[in-house]
Amino acid sequence: MKSSLLVSCLVFLVSVSAPGAQNTTVNGAKTFQTIHGLGVNANPQSWNVNPEAVKKVLDELITGVGCTSFRLMFDDCDWEQVNDNDDPHSYNWKYYDSVYSAPRFTCVWNTIRYLNSKGITDITLSPDGAAPSWMGGTTLSSGKEEEYAEMMASMVYYAKNRLNPPVQFSMLSPVNETTCGGNEGAAMTPNQFGTVYSAIATHLIHDAIPDVTIIGPDDCDGWAANFRAMLANKTTMSKVLRFGQHEYGDRSRKGEEMVTAVRNSAYPDREVVMTEINAVCKNCDEAAYNSDYGFENYAGPAYKFILQHLNLGVTGIQVWEAYDSQYHHPHRTLTWSMWGIFGVNDIKHPDVYTRRTHYYVLQQLFKFVKPGFKRIGNSTSLTNMTISAFHDTASGTIVITGVNDSSSPQAMQCKLLNLPAVTTLKYYFTDASHNFVPDSDVVVGKQAFSKLIRPKCAFTFVGKGGVPAGAGGPSGK
Repeated sequence: MKSSLLVSCLVFLVSVSAPGAQNTTVNGAKTFQTIHGLGVNANPQSWNVNPEAVKKVLDELITGVGCTSFRLMFDDCDWEQVNDNDDPHSYNWKYYDSVYSAPRFTCVWNTIRYLNSKGITDITLSPDGAAPSWMGGTTLSSGKEEEYAEMMASMVYYAKNRLNPPVQFSMLSPVNETTCGGNEGAAMTPNQFGTVYSAIATHLIHDAIPDVTIIGPDDCDGWAANFRAMLANKTTMSKVLRFGQHEYGDRSRKGEEMVTAVRNSAYPDREVVMTEINAVCKNCDEAAYNSDYGFENYAGPAYKFILQHLNLGVTGIQVWEAYDSQYHHPHRTLTWSMWGIFGVNDIKHPDVYTRRTHYYVLQQLFKFVKPGFKRIGNSTSLTNMTISAFHDTASGTIVITGVNDSSSPQAMQCKLLNLPAVTTLKYYFTDASHNFVPDSDVVVGKQAFSKLIRPKCAFTFVGKGGVPAGAGGPSGK
């Protein structure tokens, strides 16, 4: 009993004392990117299988996890089975109306409409897979670029101007991973890619659809040439607010290269969004469950990976993926993807979805950091520690989140600089045996606090303050 009491007292002292020598600082005067949105990829085709189960999962993703951004991926890009007419600049609505009113697309409209009912409009339509056979199938035929663009633009036009009532979404990703050999999207050359994007942009401008922009290249390692093709066309760039990038595993090279390329381009104000991101889920594209969905081998590394990309300057995160779901690529017939934040109980009867550890880990960030928050400066001398920090000037909210990869607890001694004065911070953590657990409030004295961070855990401090302490210093990027 005496030893237990002594340990408790020591932990208490470490938690509330604010020694002069800090090993971590968070500086509100150093501001970086404004967060656009944090969310997930979701397959709307699941709506046609079990809409009530999908609604429950979407509700939990929005109200539980805190998702504000959704990328809807569905396959294939072959819905114009025969050419609507001989003019890629004129929609044949007698043909297209029959396509977009069929179950293949009603699941898309119903998913968007449900998200809209929950206040979500940051939605990207991202069809993937092969083009129609008459356009070339897995490799886009030369001369069919404008036909492909018309097919994509007709989908946007229908959703905005012919569907009653219309649905609200903000972006179109018309080509998915084109350099992956035709497995994820029709393969095309950079010149073809550039033509497709400029033709879609022209359609959106001509069709007077100002609230939908296009995003890309959403690609594999060959992304750079397609990225340059987008940059080279002024019409395309008039409809591009964000570039999309995909990365899995534990390397941030592609994200870093794209952020740097955008900053050094003629359009440095454009943003970069990780439109697909996660740790690697082995064999999960082949209807096989991962051997371990737990914190230490999957969810924890994924969270660290997300924070690393935010620290590079990306403005949005869309995790792959919301729930286990079935895709219908002809070359990967009826394949289930088992990467879900929610796991399906039975692929033959997908009526129950269960939370996986990703659910709780993502809460550490998504629940607190919202669109409009700015990432702010931080530094730490603690080893095996990844930290990101955010501030919302409107509410005074401060969020400090991170991952302790060390196998030992670490005492964080943090100084808050140029931030609203706070007296306490809420504290939450997730590890192998705890799922988004609130711990005792952390006392802040003279804008400094100490906290013993558990080993191998994700953690978050959240607080609100008033007038910034030491306000008046300049902001800098």
